[in-house]
Amino acid sequence: MLEQDRVETCERYRSRWLEYGYDPRTLGWTKDCRRVRFAAAFEGLRPDDYASVVDLGCGFGDLLDYLRTRGWQGRYTGVDLTPELLNEAARRHAADDRAAFVCGDFQHLDLPQSDAAIALGVANHRLHEDNLAFTARTIEKMWAISSRVVVCDFLSSAAEPDRRRDDLFYADPRDIYQLVSPYSRRIMIHHAYMPFEFQVKVWHDATFERSAPVFPPYIDLATWNGTEES
Repeated sequence: MLEQDRVETCERYRSRWLEYGYDPRTLGWTKDCRRVRFAAAFEGLRPDDYASVVDLGCGFGDLLDYLRTRGWQGRYTGVDLTPELLNEAARRHAADDRAAFVCGDFQHLDLPQSDAAIALGVANHRLHEDNLAFTARTIEKMWAISSRVVVCDFLSSAAEPDRRRDDLFYADPRDIYQLVSPYSRRIMIHHAYMPFEFQVKVWHDATFERSAPVFPPYIDLATWNGTEES
């Protein structure tokens, strides 16, 4: 991220923090649909895909709360650029010995390897640099620090012009598919949970057998012989 974008991003969230404190509005969510986004992020994933998670742009660490309330016991690393948000996240989760929080620009940090790299909301604002270039470097970093899957969301170009804001970036799902397709054949574009947002999921393991050209989670269905186990 350009220095100008880093400064403006920190100032945006710092000013909201001073006004709202621990509140969805600090993160820019006037309609609080965080749990919808969280649920959508894990659709299509299997437990092994997210045995450990790095959460880029973690804000208050609410994704960790979402996972823990569902019994998840994995290792979590939250990363955020804004110290005020990161400090609040660390304070709220101080008793969780499987959670760590790191402050800084994730593109330039040495982060632990995790099964899943997740970034929700980091690509929403229009930047001084080209947004697709920023997204490309974000995906590159997420791919490098993950071993199983990358999950990233975007505001969608499907939003009607009168719903759009000039300060926000609306991505075309076709552009995002082209951006991630060099990494893997196994890609999901999820545009079925909210009308004006979508997620992309990219798995590392895209292996298949010529005799059954399906990806690993579905191999049992492809080789099913029509009888139930007793």
